[in-house]
Amino acid sequence: MKRILFIIPYIPYPLNSGGNQAFFNMIDYIRNKIDVSILLTPHSSSERKHIEDLKKIWNNVHFYIFTEKAPQVSSPCYYWILKKIKDSATRKIRRLLLKSKEKDLAREKTTIFNSYFKPLSTQYMEYVIELCKDFDIVQVEFYELISLGYLLPPTVTSIFVHHEIRYIHNENELPLFKKTTPIDYLYYKIAKDFEQAALKNYNYIIALTDTDKEILQNFIGKNHQIYTSPAVVKLDTNKVKPFTKTTYRLTFVGSENHYPNLDAINWFVKEIIPFLREQKTKFKLQIIGSWKSKFIKELESQYPEIELVGFIEDLHSFLNGSILLVPIRIGSGMRMKILDGIIAHAPIITTTKGVEGLNFRNESECIISDTPQEFANSITHLLSNPDLQEKLATQANKQLFAQYDQNRMLERRLNLYNKIFEEKG
Repeated sequence: MKRILFIIPYIPYPLNSGGNQAFFNMIDYIRNKIDVSILLTPHSSSERKHIEDLKKIWNNVHFYIFTEKAPQVSSPCYYWILKKIKDSATRKIRRLLLKSKEKDLAREKTTIFNSYFKPLSTQYMEYVIELCKDFDIVQVEFYELISLGYLLPPTVTSIFVHHEIRYIHNENELPLFKKTTPIDYLYYKIAKDFEQAALKNYNYIIALTDTDKEILQNFIGKNHQIYTSPAVVKLDTNKVKPFTKTTYRLTFVGSENHYPNLDAINWFVKEIIPFLREQKTKFKLQIIGSWKSKFIKELESQYPEIELVGFIEDLHSFLNGSILLVPIRIGSGMRMKILDGIIAHAPIITTTKGVEGLNFRNESECIISDTPQEFANSITHLLSNPDLQEKLATQANKQLFAQYDQNRMLERRLNLYNKIFEEKG
């Protein structure tokens, strides 16, 4: 049987992010049809436990676990002392940034300054080189590992799954800086050149949307083999509730460690809530996911209209009876949160960027608003109009099943792998 190795930088369990959902659902489908192996790198005891939980679910998947070994020196304590000094200095610099009166959240959180080439550890690279020799296909996922394309042996067919095009992400962040400098654009251009060169080292590239596929074709050349294979949200029809109207309840899905989510919430509370207050709109925004920083706690204390609810086990049931907000201004790829909202029969208000790449139209399957006042007006209007809520939710649900049927999407990915196997002979 042909063998495929998946390499990802994150532990794809539990299913508490869109990326985890996309990867888990795809592996869960193809593991019974192809010989699947996966390379994971845990960084904590909790991540190691998640891997053990995953092994019980995927009992026919081969797991390779990489653990970095501390360097061997004559006096090991020096290594750890230097590491503690470095970590302490990093924390102090970060605290100074947070205390700055001219706080520039976009600049502080931007990926622009860490998007250019940074080598992976020598131990990890050597491990990958040796491991990959035994596989027909090696698939790498997420930007953090994009440089592995330079290392993979020519005897294997390489695939890179681009969940989010980094230079587009960086391009969206630059206008959000309080002030941009020539050096900012220098880092942006260096990172863009690196991304372009790194992608060309892969035999195949998978984009999540046709929009991203077109961007990548223009970026690295139309002759490169680029395919669209959307991410899949699993639908448990036994748990899905019928449409339920709301007069006040709003929801947002996403964790703050992904900056586009933090930017979305910051934009909402700082620029959209003032218009809602002016209109005397009564609402509660429940934010789902991991939000624990001092910054977000301060926002919660300043804006009693928002509520941090943490991780929700049954997300679709929780979203039902709410309006899902997707005020995203940064990124590319596919917003899984929109698919989750549609499955839950929650009407959606989004930005153009939030719904980019998905075939959902303004005032037909969702409402698209790109300025703070438009977004606030859309919320006020939709909260007071249950018939429109039901229309949007119903039509979006029909479109989801017509365009993004989970079985067809998974079969589409499987067919791509089978095509590559056939080409290898």
